[in-house]
Amino acid sequence: MKKTTSTFFLLVCLLKFANAQIQTVNGNVKDESGNTVSLAFVQDKSDKTATRTDSLGRFTLKANPNATLLVSSAGYEPKLIDVKGKTDLVVILNPAPVAADARTEGGATTTTASAFNTYGSNQGYSNSLLYGANGNNSGTLYPVFSYTEATKGSRYLFNDWVSGFVVSPQDSVYKNPAYGFNYDKIAGELLLTSNKHDAIAVDKERIKSFTLYDELHRPQVFEYVPEIDKVHFAQLIAGGKKYKIYKLTKTRFVKNNYHSDGMTSSGNNYDEFEDEGNYYVMSVPDKKLQPFSLKKKSIKTAFASEGDRVNTFFSEYSGTIDEAYLKNMNDYLNQ
Repeated sequence: MKKTTSTFFLLVCLLKFANAQIQTVNGNVKDESGNTVSLAFVQDKSDKTATRTDSLGRFTLKANPNATLLVSSAGYEPKLIDVKGKTDLVVILNPAPVAADARTEGGATTTTASAFNTYGSNQGYSNSLLYGANGNNSGTLYPVFSYTEATKGSRYLFNDWVSGFVVSPQDSVYKNPAYGFNYDKIAGELLLTSNKHDAIAVDKERIKSFTLYDELHRPQVFEYVPEIDKVHFAQLIAGGKKYKIYKLTKTRFVKNNYHSDGMTSSGNNYDEFEDEGNYYVMSVPDKKLQPFSLKKKSIKTAFASEGDRVNTFFSEYSGTIDEAYLKNMNDYLNQ
């Protein structure tokens, strides 16, 4: 009995010691001109947990007091920061040198092309990202990004393969500049290719979020939010500690319906991929969702608890209510 009590006491002490080694680290990421860097990637190199900065360049991460953080963002040199017991950090990123043959991913230049690298896992991409619990992948796809002139729009997010990275439900980061990505808006599938000819649909159970970079290397972040849709990924328009704004895009194929009786004609003489976008605001503390449209009345209803502040924002900021407007409003309400 005495031995059992002593062992239990020792375990309790060890648990308390282990918990004492984890602290909450808050930080702010800026460039050398003092501008905030949104969606920068912040990773603990020890246990491989990671997060992104919000639209104001802020981040929060639980880490060991002696941890080393790797901070990276497209267009900047990656930076290593030693926590040294600090709970508030300011990180300054310097512009990355331009090189003709450099290929960047999430701001960090990588030369490994032999396998899809995993940060926080020793597995290769074939059995960690592409395969589900039953060991079967989604099959090889042969996506076509261009169509005949008689077809308008596309089922894919981009007209070519783009760079990007994936975050797993365990917050492990998967990235490799040797691979290209695209998103199938109809099937809700993230596609991965190594040769730009055939592709694999990444197992959805292995994805918490993914980031794709457009032709101007601007990040577009998508998250799995089952409260919005259990099949498609929702695009994160703006993030924050109190509110997040998402856009869910669904695409459908509309076949040409042209008809003529020789005298009059009706319908379209082309096939079309038609996008429909819907917006949602999530209250982060309780994960409650509210759909809304790009109209002031609808926005006021969605942010009913922030009535006075929403009215103040509307009175101080004019212009078209678009996604840039939503981002500025969300930043204001998250302060």
